[in-house]
Amino acid sequence: MSFKLAIQAFFKALKKPEEAKKFVEGQPQVCQPRVELKKDESKPGSLEMLALLQQKGRLVDFLQEEIVSYPDADIGSCVRKIHEDCRKTLEEAVAIRPVLQEKEGSSYTVPQGYDARAIKVVGNAAGHPPFQGIVRHSGWKATKAGVDGLAVIYPAEIEVR
Repeated sequence: MSFKLAIQAFFKALKKPEEAKKFVEGQPQVCQPRVELKKDESKPGSLEMLALLQQKGRLVDFLQEEIVSYPDADIGSCVRKIHEDCRKTLEEAVAIRPVLQEKEGSSYTVPQGYDARAIKVVGNAAGHPPFQGIVRHSGWKATKAGVDGLAVIYPAEIEVR
């Protein structure tokens, strides 16, 4: 037995003496099934981001509020402040940029070997790329340091006719 394992066993026995006694006496151990919690890898830190948007911009408060009865002028002034604070928070946290630099409505050629996570081809796309289409949405990606790989929030949409 290695020294490290002996030390680990010693501290385990200190924490759970009943289990250690059963082990030494040769009593069978009842195995508890291990429950593994699955993290949503598609949106890492989504709750943290939501908490940050709430803390800095009161976004959740606004979205959960019934606003039907409020006058449009009141909603407008409130939304401007929420928009400003949440936009600043997103910039500081993840630096959101367009996936494509082309403007919506402009012509775009989807190259062969394109990343389907970054570009969504819609419409009449038959065969293999390259496809000639129109940018319907430029998409969004996170670019801040600490974001692993291509962090596409929403892919660019190219409509092929």
